[in-house]
Amino acid sequence: MSIPPGSFSGPVQPQTIGSGEPGPAENRDDRAWPHAGSSNVPVGTESVRALVEKPHPLTPLVRAWVLVLAVAWTIGRDLLGRPEGLRLPPLTWVTGGVGAVLVTLLVAAYLDWRATAFVVDHGELRLERGVFTKSSERIRFDRIQSVDITEPFAARLLGLAEVTIDVGAEGGHRMRYLSRARAAAMRDYLLARAHGVRPAEVTRQSTTGVLDDLAAGDEVLVRVPSQRLVVGALLSHEFLLLTVPVGLTIATVIALDPRGSNAALSNPWLLLGAALPALGGLWSFVMRRVIGQWHYAFVRSGPGLKITRGLTSLSSQSVPRHRIQSLRIAQPLWWRRLGYYRVDMSVLGNHGLTTDEDQAGRTSIVLPIGTRAEVDLVLNTIWPGLNLDGIAIEQSPERARWVQPLAQGWVGWGSDGSVLVTRMGWLTRTQHVVPHARVQSVALQQGPLLRRLRLASVAVHTTQALAVNAALHLDAYTARALLFAESRRARDVRLDALFDSAA
Repeated sequence: MSIPPGSFSGPVQPQTIGSGEPGPAENRDDRAWPHAGSSNVPVGTESVRALVEKPHPLTPLVRAWVLVLAVAWTIGRDLLGRPEGLRLPPLTWVTGGVGAVLVTLLVAAYLDWRATAFVVDHGELRLERGVFTKSSERIRFDRIQSVDITEPFAARLLGLAEVTIDVGAEGGHRMRYLSRARAAAMRDYLLARAHGVRPAEVTRQSTTGVLDDLAAGDEVLVRVPSQRLVVGALLSHEFLLLTVPVGLTIATVIALDPRGSNAALSNPWLLLGAALPALGGLWSFVMRRVIGQWHYAFVRSGPGLKITRGLTSLSSQSVPRHRIQSLRIAQPLWWRRLGYYRVDMSVLGNHGLTTDEDQAGRTSIVLPIGTRAEVDLVLNTIWPGLNLDGIAIEQSPERARWVQPLAQGWVGWGSDGSVLVTRMGWLTRTQHVVPHARVQSVALQQGPLLRRLRLASVAVHTTQALAVNAALHLDAYTARALLFAESRRARDVRLDALFDSAA
């Protein structure tokens, strides 16, 4: 890290631990915090001083940019639209009220900015907030699971970023807003401290650009081109669900009209009025998906992984390998001839499957659209040595065709010494890869119809499932054997890991 967490509004403001007032900036002890290239910092000073980081002064503008833009647009249009030219409006009660509201908002934003501080202590990070009601969120370094950087559209225009700290709780803790360089420095510093690195040994340097967030030692493993994103959007099931109803509606209207196709030819404005909204919706869908995954990069970053994506809003998500609970490999029907796949992950503490690919922040997407070689690279990066082709898949018995007539040749399961693989689906073929060490419980499911067919399904539960991780429609005796075998494998793998850590 080239720069330690510091203060934007002036010099760094250290505090003595346990004191209520910050010490003078000119008396600060720079040896207490890591600087670029420093490796001889006395360890004893690390527990003496605390460092205060203030939000960027433009933070209130970013948080209320929609309101500010609306007020500026209204006032500017009124002033420029007057016949007499650009003149200030007369001072009336309305104008005075609007001015008073704006002044109040500015004062409140300033007070909130003054009352917010991010304090880096010797063993924890404190988020101090509140003007009238004070709050202090304390985050121990050893409890930090991941640190992400998000640049919403308004913040990105001003060169600012938001830091989200995940400690396993839903939502995480947010630091709004820092400059790009400060956010990257804070992220690297917190991740290093979370891995037990002393402040004097933090030398990792990050570079943040307009398109991505890469550090000096980062290795880009997969980069998805924008052309492939467009192809994936056009061949997705969601796109077909938008186009097919519109096409059927237009065809039905033409078929019911006695004049047939001459009705549209004689009145092209009617056809244009019906087509424009549909084309606008399709264009919005494609652009939202492409912009959300623009310049996507899957990166090996130090001991963990990192995913950067987005055009209008840039998201940089750090993904520790040990928090990945399972992977979902999906291949829609129209992607099969092109050999494309999508990979999603279930991460401890995150939400489920991502449906809005333009959302900023955390996402379940590991690979939005990629080739089989890229999928294998992602799998081997997350779990080294994993080879899906080497795992024998046992398909459902032939009598299961009564409950899965279109997916009979695909549904099945398999396992090796490290993972359990289950397959399901027809329109979208999916594979779920669950490490034995992440299995929390296993359940046998058998309804009346499956009991009649002597079939059963085995559901595998992790701490958070993307969807149903299950071996579907197995022979009843095979399902019971899998139930006990998977429970035993999960227990043995966890015991081995426990003994290895103790040794």
